[in-house]
Amino acid sequence: MVSSSAVIELIILQVSVAFSPGLIIALIVNESVQKSRKNGLQVAGGAATGAIFITIITAGVVTFVFNLIPQILTIIYIVGIIYIIYKGVDTIRSSIETQSKVINSGSFNAGMKLNLINPKMWVFYLSVLPIFVTESGNVFAQLIYLGIVTIFVNLIADVSYAFMSSYFFQTSSIKTKKLINTISGICLVLIGIYLFFSRFL
Repeated sequence: MVSSSAVIELIILQVSVAFSPGLIIALIVNESVQKSRKNGLQVAGGAATGAIFITIITAGVVTFVFNLIPQILTIIYIVGIIYIIYKGVDTIRSSIETQSKVINSGSFNAGMKLNLINPKMWVFYLSVLPIFVTESGNVFAQLIYLGIVTIFVNLIADVSYAFMSSYFFQTSSIKTKKLINTISGICLVLIGIYLFFSRFL
């Protein structure tokens, strides 16, 4: 089973990712302000549902490949670390999302579809979650467990933005949002470096 230290590391990593304003957050804020907080919460629920499908599919893919090539987890670990550091640098340098993709459907379905068509979500689940897997354990079960932890952290972040949407959309300056991204990005880079040294040195 996944060690408690690995779960803590994943939670710290995911908090840095989840609270950084992105497409889902933009959609939640827009729906909350333009329609109602209930709509924002529906987007959060839809995003979590989409993440469940991503968790199951990616867990199956990684487990299948691992059974064919046991050394694949080491390769995924390296790719995952590179992605985390890249994501950190990209988060620091990125512009703030103020508009979400327009999806012509209800709030719940919009959140689910946006997560399912977001390639960054698939890359994260395929390359980052396996970093925290123990090769001696049941890979599929561990990835499902790690996926649930990730979904839970994301849901907390999404619900928080839904309740604070008026501040982030109407009151908060771009400078404030940029500060959030900068802090999140720095945390991601540091976590990536830590994971590298803890595994290979």
